[in-house]
Amino acid sequence: MDILAIDVGTSSVKAAVVNAAEASFISPIARAALILQQPEPDAAVLDPQAVWEAVGAASRQAVQGQPVAGVGLSCLTPAWLLLDECDMPLTPITTHLDRRARPLARTIWREVGLEFLQTTGNKPLPGGMSGIGCAWLLQKHPDLRPQIRRFLHLNSWLALRFTESTAFDPGNASFTGIFDTMTTGRWSERWCAYLDICPAWVPEVVSGDATLGEMTAEAARHLGVTPGIPVKLGVADTSSAMLSAQMEVGDLLHVVGTTQVLATLAPHPKPAENRLTRRLGVGEAFIHVTHNPVGGVALEWMHQLCFRDQLPDEFYGRSICAAVERSTQVLLDPPFLGGDRLEIEPTSASFRHLNLSTDRLDLLAAVLQAMREHHQTALAALGLDGPIRRVFLTGGAADVVEQLIPEYRRVPVSRLSEGSLRGVAKLFPP
Repeated sequence: MDILAIDVGTSSVKAAVVNAAEASFISPIARAALILQQPEPDAAVLDPQAVWEAVGAASRQAVQGQPVAGVGLSCLTPAWLLLDECDMPLTPITTHLDRRARPLARTIWREVGLEFLQTTGNKPLPGGMSGIGCAWLLQKHPDLRPQIRRFLHLNSWLALRFTESTAFDPGNASFTGIFDTMTTGRWSERWCAYLDICPAWVPEVVSGDATLGEMTAEAARHLGVTPGIPVKLGVADTSSAMLSAQMEVGDLLHVVGTTQVLATLAPHPKPAENRLTRRLGVGEAFIHVTHNPVGGVALEWMHQLCFRDQLPDEFYGRSICAAVERSTQVLLDPPFLGGDRLEIEPTSASFRHLNLSTDRLDLLAAVLQAMREHHQTALAALGLDGPIRRVFLTGGAADVVEQLIPEYRRVPVSRLSEGSLRGVAKLFPP
C-alpha cells in the first residue's frame, strides 16, 4: 500500500509517496518553501493560504500521477488558527515560536501555575500552549469572538480542508492548555473557563491514526490524488518521528535542530517544570520531552560568524575536531542562542571570560562544551526509569553531536532519516 505523506514545518512543506508497510520512499521527497512572518515583535506566524498552496505544490510534485491509497499528516505543533462560520481563517497560523502571549502566561503561572502544570502536563508556556495564545489574542481583539466557529491546530485544519471533517489528536490536544492531559483525557471545563475559550470551538479528540473521512474532489485536485481515498488525522512531527523509529520504553529520540529535542516514551508520566509531558498522539501512550538550547543552528551560526572562509566540510571536519580537543576558559553562559522553549521569560546567550588572546577556536570550543553540558541537563530532566536502550539520532549536525556525547559510545545509535515524513506510514494498518 502506497500513501502520500505530508510533513509541514515552519520553513517548508515536504511530501513523498511512501510504502506504508516498509516506511520506504517510492518517490523523491518534494519540497515547497514557507515564509515565517513576523508582523510585530515576538510574532511568528504563517499565512494559511500560503500553507495550503505549499501543501498542494509539494503533494502534486511528489505524486506525479502515481496512485496512492491514502493521505496522512505530520505537522509542527502547536500551530493554531481560528475559523469563521464558513470555515475561512480569521487569523494567521500562529506557531510555537510566537511569544506575544507572554504577559498572560506570566499571570497564569503566578495565579494557578502548579494546578495548570499538574493537570495539563506543562507550564503555561506562551508559545507552547496554543490556548494561551488564543486567549491573549481575544483579549486584544474581542471583536473576533462572535465570529469564531472553530479553534484548530494545523493538522486538524488541513484534515478539514481535505475531508470536511476534523478532530484533535491527543498529542496536539496536550499542547492547547485546555485539555486534561494528566487526568480525564478530555477537554477541560476548568481551563476553558479560565481562559474564556468556548468548548464548542474545539472538536472531539481521536487517535492520530483515525481515518477522518474521504478526500473530497476539490482537495484531490489540489493534491493530485484520487477522490475518495482515506485521510488520516496525523500527529505532531516529534511523535511521527517516534512512530517511524518504532520506539520502545527506554529508547531515546534525539533531534538536532534550532534547539536539540530529546524525547522518550513515559510509562509513568509525571509533569515537571523542566520538561514537557504530553500524549504521543496515537493510542494511550505518553511521552516526556526536553530541550538542549544549544542546537545545530548554533554551529551554523559559528560557521557564518567566525569561519566563513572555510567550506562546510572543512568546518564540520577539521575545525570541529580541533575545537573538541581545545582547552579554553571561555564559556557560553547563558547558552540560549536559540531561546528556551521551556521558559516563560525571554532568554539570551553570552560568551564569558574573553580576553585579547581569545580566538575563534575558543569560541567554537565553548559552544561545543555548552552543547555537551546541557545535553546532560536535558537528559536528566527526561526522568528515564533506567539506562538508555537505543538512541535514534536525526538532524543536520547529528555527526557532531554523536562525537560529543560519551553515553552514545556505549549504546546502539541509529540514524533516523526524514523520520517525521516516514512516520506518517505508521498511521496506516499493515
